[in-house]
Amino acid sequence: MSLKLRLAFFCMLLIPSLMPGQNIPVVQNDLVRPLTDRLRIRIDNPENGHTSHQYITREEVRVLLQSFDTLSGLNYRDKEDIQYLVDECLEGGVYQEQLRDSSSLVNFLPRWNSRPVFGLFYKTPANLLQVDRKDFYFRLNPVFNFNYGRSDDEVYSTTFKNIRGAEMRGGIAGKVWFYANLHETQEAYGAYVNEWIAKYGAVPGAGFNKIYRPSFLKNTTGVDYLNSQGMIGFYIIPQIGLQLGHGRNFIGDGYRSLFLSDFAANYFYLKLNTKLWIFDYQNIFAELNATGQKSGDKLIPKKYFATHHLSLNLTPWLNIGLFESVVFSRNNNFELQYLNPVIFYRTIEQMVGSPDNAMLGADLRIRLGRSFKLYGQLLFDELQVKNLVKQNGWWGNKYGIQAGMQYFDVAGIDHLDMRLEYNMVRPYTYTDSDSSANYSHHLQPLAHPLGANFYEGIIQLRYAPSKRWIIEPQLMIAVTGEDHNGANYGSNILLPNGTRSRDFGVDLAQGDRSRIFLGSLDLSYMIYHNLFADLSFAYRKKDSVADQYDTKEMLISAGLRMNISARRFLF
Repeated sequence: MSLKLRLAFFCMLLIPSLMPGQNIPVVQNDLVRPLTDRLRIRIDNPENGHTSHQYITREEVRVLLQSFDTLSGLNYRDKEDIQYLVDECLEGGVYQEQLRDSSSLVNFLPRWNSRPVFGLFYKTPANLLQVDRKDFYFRLNPVFNFNYGRSDDEVYSTTFKNIRGAEMRGGIAGKVWFYANLHETQEAYGAYVNEWIAKYGAVPGAGFNKIYRPSFLKNTTGVDYLNSQGMIGFYIIPQIGLQLGHGRNFIGDGYRSLFLSDFAANYFYLKLNTKLWIFDYQNIFAELNATGQKSGDKLIPKKYFATHHLSLNLTPWLNIGLFESVVFSRNNNFELQYLNPVIFYRTIEQMVGSPDNAMLGADLRIRLGRSFKLYGQLLFDELQVKNLVKQNGWWGNKYGIQAGMQYFDVAGIDHLDMRLEYNMVRPYTYTDSDSSANYSHHLQPLAHPLGANFYEGIIQLRYAPSKRWIIEPQLMIAVTGEDHNGANYGSNILLPNGTRSRDFGVDLAQGDRSRIFLGSLDLSYMIYHNLFADLSFAYRKKDSVADQYDTKEMLISAGLRMNISARRFLF
């Protein structure tokens, strides 16, 4: 019996013991996270908040909203944020009753349109089709992103997005929830994104794709692909939730994650979440593609991924986390020993002969008053203390560091928020001697888009002067050591580390050192609930020690999108 069939059978056995609960993650909305971050910083005792486990669920949003004992400390804009979250995340009639009984949120019941379209569509601002019954609820919404842009690059002078699709979610008997989306996508990118595609041999966030040459744009080449997510979940007991899905995950409080990010393509996974007292323990077991697409109808070789992350809210202001993961290949068979959700993976790796790529990590979040949040991650792929003390640049000292800060209402300006973040990853981190065990999926990094052998600083501002306007300037400055002419200096994590350039004297950003400057400004205006008009400007420059790799590009684009996040290629 295959792994997927065994997991499906396991889920069927658990269904009789289901407990009530709705746990649908918010996966296509780039407003919910910044708004909930702002509200969480205002709660005196946010013991239920484990922000390092994304995506936030609509259940968690509801619990967050009900955490306010009073609305007296909130200004008009905060109340608008709350109303948006109520409209967006209220699920089912039982939740409406719970909010109605909440003294703090009695004035924030979901809004209803007085004249639904044809009496059926958009009964509420948030949903095209909304059904609420005693034992069933359902939401259906359109998804689109139409965007056109220009670049000053001579070859890749036109960019565009043409994304159409739909998403649905719902719950059955207060016990089972489901979510799915489907996107038909045609895109053309700027020169620097195409440079990344050429390096890794894959399109960021996409699986199988084909060349697309639009008839309405001459001399323009893009890609065409389908993208879909699907999840079903329930609670085994009130404290333990199970989710079976095809999608992505993210661990961390930063804009980047050195543990697990949502940059790569969707993948099949089984996720367990155990929430008890101050603990939030997450296990993810996933099936990944060891390579990228092949010509013809050929099965892509598989590899597997197992991770667990423990988040502890030690105090209302201090959270720590412990992380462990392993990537392995078993001739298209899962290593069953890694299904143990509480064991130390390094122990299993040694017991089976240490053929796998295991990593350890720790993260930290500190809340300072009601304006500042500090966070960070420390990742260890491999480390020998004796070589670290000697400072001899041993190649096997593979680790990464993240340090960041969020500042809310900068200088007392309401809804002006700032993020500062630093990331550094040593050469050859995430790699393995066997290319099928590197930390990637479908030729795309599972953590940072720059792979390894880099350091970077990021500054992001987000200003929302009204509930409709969002202004987001951001700046990234990175230094990376690139691999060219067959050399392996540790930047491309897809290369086996047995081809490394040297064993000692390995320095950060070694190889063809390049400095990348990327500044952008994004303006969004919300015409209707989750319907945005966008205008974006970006400038990217790369200076390399090898002049032939210098690049410079300016891009500007405008578009209209609904019920989908604005994806930005900040690398």
